[in-house]
This record gives sequence, C-alpha cells and structure tokens, in this order.
Amino acid sequence: MKPTLLLLTILTFCAALPLVAQLSASDYAATLEQYESYMQQADRFYLAGDFTKSADMAGKANQASTRLQNVSYSAHALFFQGRALGRQEGRRLALAAPILEKAYRLARLKGDSELASAIVAQQRQVALDRGKTKDAERFQALLQQGSLPELPDARISPPPSTENPAPELRERLREMGRELDARQRESAALAKERQVLAQTIAEQEAAIANMNESQAKARLALEYQKRIVDSLIFYNQLDSLKLAGQDALLRQKEGEVQLRNSQRDLSLAMAGIVLALSLGLFFRFLQVRAQSRVLQEKNRIILEERKRSDQLLLNILPPSIADELKLQGWAQARHYEQASVLFCDFRNFTSIAETMPPDQLIQELDRCFRAFDRIVETHRLEKIKTIGDCYMAAGGIPEEDPEHPRRMVLAAQDILHYLQEFNTERRAVNLPLFEARIGIHTGPLVAGVVGEKKFAYDVWGDTVNVAARMESGGETGRINISANTYDLVRDAFLCTHRGKINVKHDRSVDMYFVEEALQEFTSFTVPDSIKRAEKVV
Repeated sequence: MKPTLLLLTILTFCAALPLVAQLSASDYAATLEQYESYMQQADRFYLAGDFTKSADMAGKANQASTRLQNVSYSAHALFFQGRALGRQEGRRLALAAPILEKAYRLARLKGDSELASAIVAQQRQVALDRGKTKDAERFQALLQQGSLPELPDARISPPPSTENPAPELRERLREMGRELDARQRESAALAKERQVLAQTIAEQEAAIANMNESQAKARLALEYQKRIVDSLIFYNQLDSLKLAGQDALLRQKEGEVQLRNSQRDLSLAMAGIVLALSLGLFFRFLQVRAQSRVLQEKNRIILEERKRSDQLLLNILPPSIADELKLQGWAQARHYEQASVLFCDFRNFTSIAETMPPDQLIQELDRCFRAFDRIVETHRLEKIKTIGDCYMAAGGIPEEDPEHPRRMVLAAQDILHYLQEFNTERRAVNLPLFEARIGIHTGPLVAGVVGEKKFAYDVWGDTVNVAARMESGGETGRINISANTYDLVRDAFLCTHRGKINVKHDRSVDMYFVEEALQEFTSFTVPDSIKRAEKVV
C-alpha cells in the first residue's frame, strides 16, 4: 500500500510543478503592480507638496523592487525617496545623501546616464541646502565632466527596460495567475480527498489483520477497484490540466490573430487617411496653382499699368523729380547757381492761324514741337513747357552740367536747321512759313514742381525774364544770346555783338548773335539725324 501512495504523491507533485511556476509568475505581476502603484503615489504626493508621504511611498516601492530583483526599479525608487527627503529639513534631509548615493551607484551599474545625471543634480541641491559647499562643487564638476544636464527637480519615471514585461505579457501573466488559483483550489480539494483515502486505507489495513482469507481477498479486490478508480481520477485531472494548457495556448493564438487583424485594420485605416490627405493636398495644389495663375496675370496687368503711368510721369517730369515725387508725394524746389534758358517763338503766328483751319494748324504746330522735343532730348536738355506758339527749354537742371550753355546753343542751331527744311517743304506747296526767333540767357534760377493737380516742372527767376527778353529782342532765323551766355560759349562759337537791351530794374544787357561754330570746337558733334527728329515724328 505505501509504494502506491508514494507513486501517487510523486505524480501529483510532477503535475503541480507547472502550477507552481505559474504561481510565481502571478506573484511577479502582482508585485510589479504594487511597485507601479507606490511610485505613482510617491509622485502625486511630491507634486502636492506632501514630501513625507512621498518618501514613505518611495520606500515601499524600493521594497517591492527588491522582491522583483530589478536594479533599474530600485534606482528609480531610491531617487524618488532621496528627492522627497531632500525637500525636508533636519535629520530627514541628512538621510537624503546616502540614499541618493546608493541610487547613483545603481544607475551607473545599469548604464542609465539620464537617471545618473538627475541624481547628481539632486545631490548637488541637497549639498547646497545642507551648506556643504565643497560637496556641491564636486557634484557640479561631475556634471560638467560627464556633460550631464542639471535636472534638480525633474520628474523621473521608470524608463522602459528589457527586464520589464511587455503590457501584453503582464496581462497574460495575470490571466494565468487567475487560472492557477483555480487549479490550486482543485489541487487542494484533491489533496483532501487523498488524505481521506489514506485514512480509509489505514483503517482497512487494520481491519484486514482481523479478517479471514476470503474476506481478505474480497477486501483486496475492493481495494484494487478503488485504486483503479483513483487512477482514473488522477488521469482525469491530468487530462484536465492538459486541456487547460491547450485552451490557454488556443486563446493565445486567438489573441495573436486578433492582434494581426487589428494591425491590418489599422494599416488600412492609415492608408485611407493618407489617400484622403493626398487627394486633399492634390486638389489644394490645383486650386493654389489656378489662383497663382490669376494672381500672376493680375500682377502682369498691374506692372504694365505701372510702367505706363511711370512713362506718362516721365513725359511730364525729369526722372529724378519723378522718383522723388513717387517716394515722398512732393518734390523739393532747388536753387541752381547757373542754368541756361531758351525761348523759341514763331513770327506772325496769329496771322498764320487766321489763314489755316484749326486742326491743321495744331497738327503743324505739334509736328514742330515734337521735333523740338527730340532735339532737346538729344542734347540732354530739359523741356519746360509750351506757351501757345512759344517753346521753352532749360539746361543744367535738374542735374548740373557745366556744358549746358554750349549744348543749348547747339540745340538752337538744330532747331533753326529743322525749320529751314520744314519751310522748304511748305514753300513747295505754297503754305505759310514757320519762322522763329530764339533767345538764350544763362544765370541763377529756381526749379521745382508746384500745384496739386496737373502739376508740371517749372523754373522761376530773373534768368527766365532775361531769356524772354533775348527772344523778343532777336530776329527771325537768328539765335540771340546774352552776355552771360556769350562769356561761356565764346571759345566754341563765332558771335556778333549787336548792342544792349533794357531789362527789368532799369538795367541793360549786352546781346550777341550766334553766327557759326568755330572749327576748333569739336567737343560736340551734332548727329546727322536731326532731320531725325522729323523722321521720328
């Protein structure tokens, strides 16, 4: 009987070995859950300012990490405990130093440089609070040597570790623990049944000693049957354990299948989102490109209109004055110490106007003035304005030019040359002739823009008045210049003195007719195209 019971005991122990292993895994999961709970409570108490409870919770977390035999968990728990003690006073503040030192050693042992730097920073803060300046300097040097950032109050939570079970494994261990608890209860019930059976067998052995042979055989047969029944029960229990293991494996496979299905669904969802975003970005790109084309077309139209308006402004004002007007909204009047002013007026223009239709008269006058504009531009002079049949130009403004008197005389000669060719054509068709007087004077004047609407660039001063007197005191087809202008061009042109003329303030000015350019004068060459102005017109 005893060998049979020993065999049953050995078989039962072998069957219970997987249950013992699963029970150990269940204890690990429960201890890990306690550790996490203690660490979370320690962190909450620390943030709430209750540093005593925070230190106590961290100490319990350290005990749980000791049971888990995890160095990384112990280092984090000791850091939380030392950090909480470091915010207190007296003896508890002194306890922070050795605890943090132990945490630092564990962190360096695990190679966790981030945690080690935080611990060193906390050690430096504790040393400063305790008045240990040398220790604080030592910790500061350690931080600098190791290139460790200062994080004295940083919230450090346990980093992921290869020793920390994955969340799926942790949940699996808890499920296995619950299953093992059920199997343990079944094993306990089976052990109780075996105790009752052993007691019954002992009683029957005592009764067998008092039985006769026939009774003993019957008793043995009954006992044999009971053993068979016990064996069947045992094998039934083994089958149940195998079925439980297969069921657990099946559930694990089902979990893996569900995980793959979830990953597939997630991939499809992400692909759909990416496709929707791509389509949205594509349509947005098309919309932006269409808007860009419209904007480019509008900008082109604006640029063309701006060029047109700038060109119109340059037809009215000199470029420098136009730029100043666009930038400031007004142009500063300027005084020039020396400038030349030209007046050109047609003789008997009133009688000519009476013999020609108005539109033809304006057309012929416009033709002449366009040619004058071209000549003035060729000699880098500035047209000022026209007053009826009188044409006015100036030289040496708005940019100063020391050669402006010579340029002005050359321009006057080109104007007369143009009028000669123009009148030759008119004689051929028996039309009235356009004959002009030209007067030039050089002196100081003021130039600028006046008015708010229909503004124009104009000149003022006694020089303008004298130039007008030079024109009115001249002769048809001749260039009459003042003494000031003569003094500036005498080395370039042959001139004839023709007396004096009275001007304002009871003073008189010498006048000179320009005859021809001297041969030695080669500074300026008049292009052959001053008929050119006519061709352009």
